[in-house]
Amino acid sequence: MLEMSESHVRFHLGGEVTIEALSNAFARFFQVLEALQESHSAEVRWVLAGLDYGSAAASAQAVPLDDEAHRLIPAMCDNFIDAAQRVQGGNADLGFPLHKQMYELMALANEAHPVTVQTNGKQVVVEAPLDPLALSETEWPEEDPRSIGTVRGRVESLSRRKGLSFNLYELSSNRAVKCYLSHDQEETMRDVWGHIADVTGTVGRDAKTDRPLWVRQVTKIDPVEEGDPDGYLRARGVIRISEPAEVLVRQMRDDQ
Repeated sequence: MLEMSESHVRFHLGGEVTIEALSNAFARFFQVLEALQESHSAEVRWVLAGLDYGSAAASAQAVPLDDEAHRLIPAMCDNFIDAAQRVQGGNADLGFPLHKQMYELMALANEAHPVTVQTNGKQVVVEAPLDPLALSETEWPEEDPRSIGTVRGRVESLSRRKGLSFNLYELSSNRAVKCYLSHDQEETMRDVWGHIADVTGTVGRDAKTDRPLWVRQVTKIDPVEEGDPDGYLRARGVIRISEPAEVLVRQMRDDQ
């Protein structure tokens, strides 16, 4: 099992908090958790692990629903605090949903209501309003054209939970990339199930490693010819020579 500090995130809004402000704060906190989960394509369930009264404060624990999510949770907690640090420092990626939602949460801060987020023994505190001009709504494009791309991998794990999706296991890392489809694309999956394919759409990537995490608004799924795994056997002896191979290699070297 994961240690407590590796699976928990915490949010605190200080000062005197009204019921309306409490509801707003927790709603924004939930949006951060959803964006965090989506950014890693992790199958987790967020459960309440702590609740304080007198101010808006809550701890949430990520409970993994599969082995892949279990491995992703420590990285998710790291990205949670990293997003807060980037928002505080004014260098957040404005097109990244996690950073946008974290900004919305930390924008609750003012002199009377400091905001604190915590995980893994780290915390970020904001005690004054964020600059609204630095993160204006016009700088949050609904679709970032730089994120359009193609990911190659093996198609597995089709799911209809919360919409049609499948896991694409990227060839270079063998890590799952969650791909989201519209229901009219289900028929296209019949020809690529279990095979290698190129999936084109809006690609979300890890801010630190650039590793693809998910593909949305899928426009194409192209099967990739895998070839004959025993084809190399037929390549032996393609070049027929009467001289030994070492003699041919020596002649080729001398001719250069």
